[in-house]
Amino acid sequence: MILRGVVAPIAAAFALCLALLWYASARPVPRMPASRAVRTLADLRTVLRCLAVTAIGGYAALLGIVFVLGVLVVGDRDALLSAAWSSLFLLAIATPVFIALSWAFGRRDG
Repeated sequence: MILRGVVAPIAAAFALCLALLWYASARPVPRMPASRAVRTLADLRTVLRCLAVTAIGGYAALLGIVFVLGVLVVGDRDALLSAAWSSLFLLAIATPVFIALSWAFGRRDG
């Protein structure tokens, strides 16, 4: 039971992570030039859109992981509901902190 219920999913996830690392190292994403200050409303929209996509994508990925491991593998049906509310709480804290720190470090660099 331990082999099939615990070791196999973790080994599969580890293999998937290794495959993703190999793929990413073989095809690196071109980097944007050095960041610049947000000067216009269009710049602000772009930054907020990127932040929203990152936050929503991370939230969806976390819920997907909880669904696979918590609901499908372990069988805990309450895990998804608990993770959904807990993750929203963390997202509500982490997003403003990220914005504030980004602003502070941007002001420090000049």
